[in-house]
Amino acid sequence: MIEIERLSDKAHRMVVIAEFVQADAEQLVQFAQERNAAGGGGNLLIDVTAVTDFSFSAVAVELAHMPSLIKWVYGLDRIAIISDNAWVRTGSRLESALLPRVTYEVYDENEADAARAWIMEESAGPHTGAIRELDLGKPGIVAIELAGRLDREESERGIALVRQRMEETGAARMMLVIRDWHGFDLDRLMSREVLSGKLEIARNLDRYAIVGGPKWIRSYAEFTGAFVKAQIKAFALDEQDKALAWLEA
Repeated sequence: MIEIERLSDKAHRMVVIAEFVQADAEQLVQFAQERNAAGGGGNLLIDVTAVTDFSFSAVAVELAHMPSLIKWVYGLDRIAIISDNAWVRTGSRLESALLPRVTYEVYDENEADAARAWIMEESAGPHTGAIRELDLGKPGIVAIELAGRLDREESERGIALVRQRMEETGAARMMLVIRDWHGFDLDRLMSREVLSGKLEIARNLDRYAIVGGPKWIRSYAEFTGAFVKAQIKAFALDEQDKALAWLEA
């Protein structure tokens, strides 16, 4: 089942629920043709968090009308995909690389409000607010929580926040809690502020605890601990108390 909702003069929301069947594909094609006839353009929010399957007849309809669908998609200004399914998220990011004219972002279900705000052009950026400070009541420990996707601007803001707190409090220990890892934009790797800031922080830390996040992040962090002064230790998301105890030891 597919539902298409007009959010504004230039924004639409498309929700796919349960199985995507032939009638849904026909509705999608009709919508694309109408948008093409109206001049195209605009922003599209696609929510596929509730999709369960698709029929081959639906795929056949899409293939038969591929020129119209491609013209419509390539004419869009912004596309936001909401999905908690790993393969959908990965496929969406690969597809975004093929759409150089379209600004394309992927969100988890808990980022639905951010996705809508971005499509409505009501927010400063697509993934703002991924980093926030945690108050542990421990002046000697800087604690940061990550929930979302890191772009260059948010990475630079996070580095600046940690450096400021370390300077203000003299803290030499840090905890990073990763609630939801949505990846990062590659251009953050080119930021001088991020690279130099991370090196400065590493030089001034005694202990660094990473709580949660994908296993590869925790493994990589512990591996890099062999090359920096700080002791680095990784913990599962439900081991925050254990991580705090280690930082205080």
